[in-house]
Amino acid sequence: MDSNRVSAIIGQRVRQYRLNQDLTQEDLATLANVSLNAVKSAEGGKSTLPTYVAILQALGHIDNLLAAFPDEGVSPVQLLKSSTKQKKRASGKTRVKPADNEELDW
Repeated sequence: MDSNRVSAIIGQRVRQYRLNQDLTQEDLATLANVSLNAVKSAEGGKSTLPTYVAILQALGHIDNLLAAFPDEGVSPVQLLKSSTKQKKRASGKTRVKPADNEELDW
């Protein structure tokens, strides 16, 4: 799934959360302390992360965003390598393969 499709889905969900709470875009803008245009852009899937954070907090759905980024902590291998230091940088030895076009399951 490409990034434009993911952005559109996020915008649709923000709109549905707002409608489920019977809020106008103006009401949500006031609650989230963002502009009306920021709400319209977010619902259109064209916004910034700070705007989505403010809107989702106002709607009571910030946990949905946080669930997408679970805390993995320090890996057991890293703990074995150094019991006193946490890794702060990647070695650059691992190469990332391009993502496939799978559907997201959320």
